[in-house]
Amino acid sequence: MDIEPARQEVNIFRGLYQTGKYSDIYKITSSDFQTATSEKKFIDIMNEAKEKDLGTYKKSTLKTEKITRGLFSNDEITLIYFSEYSKRIVQEVFVFNVEDKKVKLKGYRYDSIN
Repeated sequence: MDIEPARQEVNIFRGLYQTGKYSDIYKITSSDFQTATSEKKFIDIMNEAKEKDLGTYKKSTLKTEKITRGLFSNDEITLIYFSEYSKRIVQEVFVFNVEDKKVKLKGYRYDSIN
């Protein structure tokens, strides 16, 4: 399984984050993600994250790449970054699954390092 499409999706996510296009991020997430979180809730969470926690994105370093094969579910790709934002440094975890041969964001979280 090729991890490069997941890396590209992270770059798309970051570009949309920088410009506040959270609705566009939501539209490219997996069906699992959209079942778990409404678009309105996702936009509210992202607005709060940018305003209160993170600020603007500066740079990141990819620390871990992992492929998990699913016997009864979709395969997953996990990418873990150490990322610098204007307000703090965080560990970001992006989890993607493969739907219809396309990589889709299934989960995203960040934990403060500083």
